[in-house]
Amino acid sequence: MTRAWATLWTRSQAAAADRHTIVELGTPSPVLMERAALCCAREALAMRGDLPVWALCGPGNNGGDGVAVARILHGWGVPARAFLLSERLSPELAQQVALAEKLGVPIERGLPQGQAEALIVDAMLGTGAAPPLRQPFVAAVGWANARSGPKLAIDIPTGLDADTGAAPGPVFAADRTVTFVRSKPGLHVTPGRAAAGEVVVADIGIVSQDMSDETCLIDPGEVARSIAGLKPGSHKGERGHVGIVGGSAGTPGAAVLAGAAALRAGAGLVTIATDDREVQAQLLAHRPELMVQPRGAEPVPAAKVLVVGPGLVREADRAGLAELWLEDRRPAVWDASALAEIGGRSAMPRVITPHPAEAARLLSARTGETWTAARVQADRPLAARSLATVTGAVVVLKGEGTLVAEGSRLGVCVSGGPALATAGSGDCLAGAIAALLGRGLSPWAAATVGVHVHGMAGERLIVGAVALDIADAIAAVLAAPEETHPRFPRRVLG
Repeated sequence: MTRAWATLWTRSQAAAADRHTIVELGTPSPVLMERAALCCAREALAMRGDLPVWALCGPGNNGGDGVAVARILHGWGVPARAFLLSERLSPELAQQVALAEKLGVPIERGLPQGQAEALIVDAMLGTGAAPPLRQPFVAAVGWANARSGPKLAIDIPTGLDADTGAAPGPVFAADRTVTFVRSKPGLHVTPGRAAAGEVVVADIGIVSQDMSDETCLIDPGEVARSIAGLKPGSHKGERGHVGIVGGSAGTPGAAVLAGAAALRAGAGLVTIATDDREVQAQLLAHRPELMVQPRGAEPVPAAKVLVVGPGLVREADRAGLAELWLEDRRPAVWDASALAEIGGRSAMPRVITPHPAEAARLLSARTGETWTAARVQADRPLAARSLATVTGAVVVLKGEGTLVAEGSRLGVCVSGGPALATAGSGDCLAGAIAALLGRGLSPWAAATVGVHVHGMAGERLIVGAVALDIADAIAAVLAAPEETHPRFPRRVLG
C-alpha cells in the first residue's frame, strides 16, 4: 500500500543496493556521491535563508557527501565550509577533500568555534552505522543540537538506528533528512521520526535486485483510493453488522466508544453483546443508535464482524473467549483485556490491537522469552512481526507511528497526533477497523486504512478532545480523505 519510493529499505538492503550498483553495474561511487550531494545542496539552499552552511563530516562516505555539499554550495556563492571530525578519511572522502581544497572551500578540523549561527549539515555517520555513538560524535551531536539554526541530515540523523528507529543515546535533531532512493524504517518509527523531521527521498540512481516491498509506509493516496472503492450501501444491511463483545461494570464506556466509532466508520448496524445493566444504561444515555443483546454462547449471531475486548476487565466476563478466538469464523478485532485470552495461533481472519505493554505480555506468553514494554519499544518492527507470526493475526502495534504487521509484511503509519493520547482512543480504533472489515476490506487493508484514518482524525482535534470527538472526526476523514501527508516523503531527482 505505497508508492514505489516509499518502500522502506533496511540497513542491509541499502548496502546490498550500493554494492550491486557500484560493483555489478559499474556505476562509479563518485558519480553517486555527486548526485547525492546535489540533492542535499538544493535542500540546504532552500533551508538556509541568509545563514552560512557548515557540514559536520565523519570519516566515511557520508562525510564525503558533506564535503561535496559544501563544495557545490561554495560554487553557487553560498558561504559554506566543511568540518572534519576524524583523523581517518575513507578514500572517497579524501578525494572529495582534495577537490574541495583546490576550489577554495574552507576545510577545518574539529567542531566550529564561536557563537555564529549557521545551517548545520549532519554528514557524520550514515545508514550503515549502528548506535550508540562514541566520541567525537557524542560531542558533535550535543554541540549541533544546542544551536538554534536549521539542521539537515544526510541519509539518516546521526545516532539513529536505521532499521528500528531506536535512539539509545544522543541523536542529531534534524528539521529535514535527505535519504537516498528508498526511505528507511528508522526515519518513520517512534522515536526516530521525531529526530528525522521532514523526510525527502532523493533518487540518485542506486539500483537494487531486491524489489520486495515488505516494509513500507501506509500511503495516504492508496488509503483514499480504498475509501473511494467502498460501496455506500443503499440500506444498512449492505454496510455490515458489527457485534461487540465488551463492557463490564465500571468500564461500560469502552464498548460504547467502539460501537460509536464503528457507526461513524460506516457500519450499518452495531450490536453490543453484554449482560451488564450499566452498559445498557450507557447505551441509552449516549448512543441510542446502538443495539444490545445478551452475550450468549455465540455473541451476536447476526453480526458479520466482531470486536472483542473493550472494557472486559473482570475475569468472569472473559469466560469462553479462548474458544471464540479459535473457533468463531467471522472476521474479528481483538483488543484490550481480550488479548490475554488468546490461546493459540488462529487460522481465522483476526486483527489484534495491542499497546506496547499488551504486546510484551503476549510475546512473553507465546515465545517463552522475556519481553517488556521497553523491549517492544526498542525494536517495534521486530515486535510487531513476531506477534503476527505467533498469533496468525494482522497486528496493529499502537503508539506514535502505529505499525501494522502481517507475517513479514510491515506498514508504518504516517498520521497521528497528541490528541489521540486520551482514554478510549484505542476503543475507537478497534471499532473503526471492524466497520471497514464489515464493509468488505481484507484484515490487512482494514487495519492499514483504519490506523491512517484514526490518525488523521486525531490530527483534526486539539489536546483535550475526548474519545467521542475522535469517533465523530473519523466520519469526516472518511468523507474527504487527503491524498498527501507532511510525513509522507517528498521525492526529488538527483
